Amino acid sequence: MAGFFLIFTIWLQSGQGYTPAQAGLLMVAMSAGAFISAPLVDPLAARFGRYVLVGGSLAMAGGLWLLTRTLDHTGAQHTGAWPLVPGLLVAGIGLGFVIVSLVNIVLTAVPGHLAGGASGIFSTAQQFGSALGVAIIGNVFFSHAGKGLTNAITHAGPWAIGAFIGCALLCLALPRTRLVRHDDMAH
Repeated sequence: MAGFFLIFTIWLQSGQGYTPAQAGLLMVAMSAGAFISAPLVDPLAARFGRYVLVGGSLAMAGGLWLLTRTLDHTGAQHTGAWPLVPGLLVAGIGLGFVIVSLVNIVLTAVPGHLAGGASGIFSTAQQFGSALGVAIIGNVFFSHAGKGLTNAITHAGPWAIGAFIGCALLCLALPRTRLVRHDDMAH
């Protein structure tokens, strides 16, 4: 996600003339998607376990696909905010599913005495993944930037989409256990 945020922000501000405030305001669509999906995560994770992460990753890929298709159709001309909102909203819904349940699902199979170390490794892996995403997606973006920023983002977008599809596949390797809902723990 960090790699996509980098190139999308550069495209909005340098390629489309958005101010930093306008670019940030547009990203509220993604936050709204996460806000919509967040309340659904606990009951779905309790029932479907790791498949919530698979679905969330695929929704993120689908949202970015919608976004890059929109950019393909608008070309280098100025793109208003509204055509970008559906892709951001769908990606945000997927992000909500992934962010809310990721730690619990990934660490659910770790024995209690190893939880501290596993948590540290988890955080390190997240940071490494973000840095790798910025490096790879940013490199693709900037290697095509000479032909225009819209051209660059449409070339780099599939790399982000592919990363989310790869995440969905990797999630299938996570433990099959289902999570205990927070409200079930009280009973």
